[in-house]
Amino acid sequence: MAFDAEHFEYQNPPEADHLWVETILFPIVIPEANLYTLIYTNVRPSLGVMWNQIMVCGSLTDTRAELLHYNENPHLPAPASFTRIESPIGLSIDAVDAPRKFRIDYVADDGTEIHVDWVNLMDPFDIHDPQHSPQAGAAPDIHADLESGAHKSVGHGDATGRATGTMIVRGREYVVDSIERMDRSWGPRDPMKAGKPNHIVSATFGEDLAFHMICPWNPEAANPDAFQLSHGYVMEDGEVYGLTDELEMTSTHLGMVCTGIDMTVTDVRGKKFRLQATPNVGAPWIAAPTAMVHNALMRWTCEGRDGYGVVMSTRHLSELNRNFGRFQADTRGLVSV
Repeated sequence: MAFDAEHFEYQNPPEADHLWVETILFPIVIPEANLYTLIYTNVRPSLGVMWNQIMVCGSLTDTRAELLHYNENPHLPAPASFTRIESPIGLSIDAVDAPRKFRIDYVADDGTEIHVDWVNLMDPFDIHDPQHSPQAGAAPDIHADLESGAHKSVGHGDATGRATGTMIVRGREYVVDSIERMDRSWGPRDPMKAGKPNHIVSATFGEDLAFHMICPWNPEAANPDAFQLSHGYVMEDGEVYGLTDELEMTSTHLGMVCTGIDMTVTDVRGKKFRLQATPNVGAPWIAAPTAMVHNALMRWTCEGRDGYGVVMSTRHLSELNRNFGRFQADTRGLVSV
């Protein structure tokens, strides 16, 4: 389907219950200043509640204690319109001309401010549309409540866009002029099932070359068999090409932190791209009660070009509990020196 302006309004059908969510996510990055900001909105319209998260990261860390700014409230009143989000925590998101143009403003009590215009460089990429994604309808869904081959009134669209404006952090003002990937989604989502293991990957080398990949992950499998590619695209010279499921990928980790990626992807033209990444700044993100995510702004290379992009590395809490849960008397097998 075409991802139009109407898809940035509420999509919940009359029968939608308390599990139905509407989400929108914007990453604001300043690579030259080593800053990564996440702005996330999750609304459950049947309950009339909204959850906002804003985090600003300026170092590579495995603890939220080292974030430069963090603001979260899961018990806010839902906005009357999803195209005009006004939050009591100081956040506003205005769909000025969806699906292309958005205005984001945020003023926090500690002096943190964000004021940016977001302009998508492409129409949203619909992961459920076979004209966009070759794996649509066949690959595992990114969200836990839709299994392969299932048909529900769900939606998920990604779009690479440019953010321009200003940001104030710890009294310092920064100019924002960067490219990243936003997403919009909706559908039934049980918070205790959210967080399928995956890597959600973005890599930007300019307006003429940018990538987005959703890569399901089996953490118990060894490289190079741990990853698949379910959906993704390359935006090259103003055109968008879906990525096939042909993937070569390895990833290294230190705890929850992704320390490196080496991947080769193939688009529907048969063109291959090799991308490699190392972490710059990043921190944990609790995307849902069971979604244990480490988000990192990575340094990327592709065919001799340097770039940047956010990688969201996700584990599911039930999987972690199954493998690492222990009684007090159990030994951990760890050595400290």
